[in-house]
Amino acid sequence: MNIKTKLRLGFGFLFFVVISFGGISLYHINEIAKRSKVILKDNYKSLVYVNDMRIAIDEQNGNINSKNAVAFDKALKLEERNITENGEQKAVLALRKAFENSLNQGAPITEIRLQLRNIDELNMNAIVKKNENAQRATEKATIYLSVTAAITFIILFSFIVNFPGFIANPLRDLREGIKEISRKNYKQRLEFKGNDEFSELAFAFNKMALELKNWDNTNVAQLMSEKRRIETIIEQMQDAIIGLNEKQEILFLNKVAGQLLNLSSSNEIGKSASELALKNELLKKLLTEKNWR
Repeated sequence: MNIKTKLRLGFGFLFFVVISFGGISLYHINEIAKRSKVILKDNYKSLVYVNDMRIAIDEQNGNINSKNAVAFDKALKLEERNITENGEQKAVLALRKAFENSLNQGAPITEIRLQLRNIDELNMNAIVKKNENAQRATEKATIYLSVTAAITFIILFSFIVNFPGFIANPLRDLREGIKEISRKNYKQRLEFKGNDEFSELAFAFNKMALELKNWDNTNVAQLMSEKRRIETIIEQMQDAIIGLNEKQEILFLNKVAGQLLNLSSSNEIGKSASELALKNELLKKLLTEKNWR
């Protein structure tokens, strides 16, 4: 799996977590809103209709006659179409019967007031019960949202902390590896697990380090071989030969030069010719010679 695919999967997972949290939040908020709406819609209207019927009765001093029958019947019909609670249907039927008896036969309105009170209590109790259910649902939703938010936070925090290292750590190791190679530490190796571009980079880096090591060893061997060959040639020459660097340090001198200057070729290599000249007149003369190179 290449890095681009991993990045897409990582950010896709992050997007999924955020969308999931948003979806869960919207679901619970919608449930709370629905429960609150049910309280208002299903029971509030019944309370309004019951109140309208009471007003119609009170306007005629507690009587049912032709003046308030229309208003009462209108509110009663609306209530008949708004039955929502257990027992409410029975109370509405009894209310209809009591209304007709009072209107047609002049029966007392005691039964009417009793059924109005029953309908009132049924809906009031339902409102209280539904309010308690809504509160429990709200508390439950709060718990769910809190747990979901905590899990989402942990996931996002872990993602933020760990995911950048997926890119930064291999680059840091590569930088350190390059530094070691620049110091000619060709034993440096990179180990990246997986089958992505970083593992391919590690393979190429390790191959490069091995080739540099082989190349360096080959060049050193060749240089040492050439050095020994040149030293052998110089040593066999009959002329006195001495080599100095730009700091006038002795690089080499053959046996003939050592005998002439009374110097040991094995002991004087690397020493300053100027310091040796303080005790060696011939070497001093050679160093102060105008044609000296």
